[in-house]
Amino acid sequence: MKKNYYLLLLLMLFFYISPLEAKHLFIRIFDQHGYMIAKGNLFTTTDSSIQLRRGKVPVEIYVRDIGTIKTKRSFGHPILIGGIVGTLSGAITGLAAHESLNSGSDYFDLETSVGEDMAAVALVGAAVGGLIGTIVAATQKRTVLTINGDMNEWQQQKKVLDAMQTKLMEERGLK
Repeated sequence: MKKNYYLLLLLMLFFYISPLEAKHLFIRIFDQHGYMIAKGNLFTTTDSSIQLRRGKVPVEIYVRDIGTIKTKRSFGHPILIGGIVGTLSGAITGLAAHESLNSGSDYFDLETSVGEDMAAVALVGAAVGGLIGTIVAATQKRTVLTINGDMNEWQQQKKVLDAMQTKLMEERGLK
């Protein structure tokens, strides 16, 4: 009976912990020296600025301050998310597997504690999740738009950003 509850908890983990699809394009903005000055979801673009949302807080960055704009999150983000999901699902699986491993079977003459089983499977889950995150990170297409504070370049790149945002919204069925 406990196994059913653990497996239900594991199923809920996959549905609720997995990253939810964003409604807007996530971008990172760097100044002309290569330092990140802002990151968040693209909200709107104007002729002289770009507006992001970081949670519910709007942030406006003027074109004269922008060096480059990078789409998607950094390379390490999917690896971290994969590792976290793998660790949590591994720990829950280890908890569920503890009962079957220590159910009196003489085949596996192991007497391990619940914590040992959870830790062992969580470690395997972290490695597998990190590996899957690495594959996802390596296959993601990240776009780099170079502005360097130039208004003419901004007008061209603004069209690219707006097209990417529109495509994302259409894919998610929001427009």
